[in-house]
This record gives sequence, structure tokens and C-alpha cells, in this order.
Amino acid sequence: MTKAHATQPIFIKLTVLGVVAVGMILWSLFWLTGRINEIEREATRDLVELMVTETVDQVQASTNDYAFWSLAYEVVEAGDAAAIYEHMGSGAIESELFDQLVILSHDQAVLHLFDATEQIASRSQFDVAGLAPFLSELANHDPSSYVSIAGVGAVNGVHGAITTAWITPDYVDPAIAENLPILVGIVQFNDDELRAIERMTQGSGYAIRPTAEPVDPPSLSLPGPSGAPVAQLVWTPHELGTMLRTDVLPFILLVCAGIFAICLSAARYFHEQAKMLERAHHVATTDQLTGLLNRSGLDGVLAKSGIRSAIAAGHVAVLYLDLNDFKALNDTHGHKDGDRALKVTAQRLQGAVRSSDHVVRIGGDEFVCLVVDENAQAAANLVAERIRETCNRPIRFANHEALLQPSIGVSVGKPGIDWETLLSQSDAAMYFAKRTKFDGPMLFSKEVMEALRSQDNKVDQAEENVAAAA
Repeated sequence: MTKAHATQPIFIKLTVLGVVAVGMILWSLFWLTGRINEIEREATRDLVELMVTETVDQVQASTNDYAFWSLAYEVVEAGDAAAIYEHMGSGAIESELFDQLVILSHDQAVLHLFDATEQIASRSQFDVAGLAPFLSELANHDPSSYVSIAGVGAVNGVHGAITTAWITPDYVDPAIAENLPILVGIVQFNDDELRAIERMTQGSGYAIRPTAEPVDPPSLSLPGPSGAPVAQLVWTPHELGTMLRTDVLPFILLVCAGIFAICLSAARYFHEQAKMLERAHHVATTDQLTGLLNRSGLDGVLAKSGIRSAIAAGHVAVLYLDLNDFKALNDTHGHKDGDRALKVTAQRLQGAVRSSDHVVRIGGDEFVCLVVDENAQAAANLVAERIRETCNRPIRFANHEALLQPSIGVSVGKPGIDWETLLSQSDAAMYFAKRTKFDGPMLFSKEVMEALRSQDNKVDQAEENVAAAA
């Protein structure tokens, strides 16, 4: 047998193996990139839903703050335009709480209109008919119950997050209950709002279709005041998998074609190694569920010279948080709702702290906020109050909602106190606040430590008595 004949089976086998390998590579490529598209669509939809829900919740919370206020009722009843603007209308014109803030009489006539969008020139142009579903729902509730109706609706042809509520004083009685004015808070899902959503996601071309019927995905149903869908938010997905497939396919074909296979494979290998190292570092320092820093990421922050100097000078405070009733939520509704609750809480904590502060997920439902400030005590009080305010709103799920208020322990730095001591003190203060069900931030002190030791001694003594009796 000649050498050519001897090597022919090897070439045949390599050819067959090459054909099979090419087929497997191409099939895997199309399957994997298709799966990437699916995962990205799901992740984008979850993020869009979270942003829409948070917008509706924020409008409802802000409207409640203005409506359930004796002063608001008194200035509206007095017809004091200057006071109405100062205490209410400025929330739309001078801040970003509302795009439009409307005060209606008890018979639904427009008394005052504050329009930050400058789209409506006069009160007569405001489309009260668009509020009909909200006003109808509101009429089913007694004003003394301090209920507000929130959801998505369309006013003057623009969809947005809407909340209606009776402007209710603390002293509601039957004599005034039937003639209470109504406050309407609106944040429009206009082009600017949709572009903001687009910047936060991987989609593009966001638009609202005024139909309750589901449309071709990707889309998100927008619930009205009764919870039933009133419109669909649609967008064009960012097909990362398709883009990846388009980019990679020529190289795959070249690799399969011949002599450049080794070079291309080596280049891809080192490129993938670099990406893996980058991803590994990100995974090592970031909590993958919430996107916050994890313990390793916190170690990296503490290693910075500026943070070390702040700790040594006592210009830091540590807030240790533990979510109350989180275990009950997990046990009752499952880990999916628990994970969503952690994501929402992490987003709220990031919104409550300042740019110079750091939020860390220590593990489970425990978080740590590192507050850096020369006046650490005042800064800690400010951040703790913001956290209490933002976490005092229920988290909404598909079929229920849950209020997960945190127990907060606070430790304020002093010159000479190291990080481990500060963290331990804040943990002890949190534990004491949780044990005593204290509604507010618990500042670490000697009294707190002595109380904890006393309680622990009582527990130890009880256990010894039980053991002795046995």
C-alpha cells in the first residue's frame, strides 16, 4: 500500500469529522444566538415592567402626600391661588414629581391646572373624560378611607401614570365628605419618558398602542385603574444574538475552511480568556441578583486610600439593614418573588443614598450602606430617613403586594475605630432594633450593647434551667 493510500482513510475521516464539526458548530451557533435573543427579550421586558410599575407607584405616593393633607384641603376650599401653587402646583411646575397636577371640584369641574409640559393652554382644554375610569373607581370608596386610584390611562391623547384621590383633611366628617375636591397626579409616557426607558434597556423604538389586546412580542400590557389592560407598550428588541451570529459566522467559516483555523482559534481563545477574566472579576465583586457590590466588592472599596483615611478620621457611618418579613414572603410566594423584592429594594437603596456612598448586599436580605461624610451623624440620619421613606411603599407582584420595611442599625465612626468594629456595632444595633421591633434607625450605644447582653444572659439562663430540670 502506497503512502497516499495509507493516508487516504485519515483524510476521509478528517473530512467527515470536519463536515460533522462544521454542522455542529453552525447548529450550535444558531441555537445559542437564538437563545441569547430570547433571554435578552425576557430581561428587557422584566426591566421595562419594573420601571413602569415604579413610575405608577411613585405618582401614587406623591399624589397621596399632597391629597391627604389638611392644608391642601383648606387652601383649595379658600380658593387661595398663590397658596395652592406654593403648596401643590409647584410639585408639577418646579419639580419632577408630576407632568400635570389637576384639582377638580366634587362635580369634576377643573378648578386648577398645573402643566409642566405646557401642552394645555387653558383649563377648558383638559380632557376630564379621560379620567372617567379613575373617577368612577374613586367614587366607590368612602373619602374617610383615604384611598387613591392609580393606573395607566390616556388624557388629551397621551398615555401616562395617573392617580386620583379625594383632597382629604384629617378631620373628615359627613358634612364635607360629599363635596371634597379631587386631586389628579399625572406623569406622561411621552417621548422623553419613553426615551428614558430606552436608555435603561436594550430595546428601541418604544411606543404605546391604545389597545388592551396583546400584540406581537415584545410588548407589555399597561394596567388601568381596575387592573385590566388598557394599552400595550411595544418596542423593537435589541437582537444581540443575531448581531453576534452575523459577526461570528464569517470567522467560523474561515476557521472551518483551512489553514487559518489554528490562528483564528488561538485568537478567539485568547480573546475569550480576556473576556472570561473580565467577567470573573465582575462576578467576584458584584452581586449578580441585585447588581450591588458584594463582600469582595466592599473589600475593594475599603482598600481605597480615601476610604481608609475617612474611616481613620471618623468621617464615616455604617447602616446595617435587614428586611423584615422577607422570609415569610419567600416561604409563601417562592424565591422568584423574593428575588424581585431584593431587586426592587436594591434599586430603592441606590436611589436613597448619595453619590459618595456605597450600598452592599452582604447576603440574603441583609444590606450595608457605607456613608462617607465629615458630619457622619447628620449624613447617616439623612440617608436612613430616605431609606425609610422609599421602603415604606409596598412592592407589587403579579397577584399580591408586600411591605418589606428594613430594621436599620447605625454606627457612627470616630477616630481610632476600625471598620470591623463599625460593622459589628451596626450589626448589633440592627439586631436590637429587629428584636425590639423598633420603627426607625437604631443608633449603636453602650445601652444597646448592655441590653443585648442582658437579653442573651436571660436566654442562656433559661436554657441552663431547662437542662437542669431534664
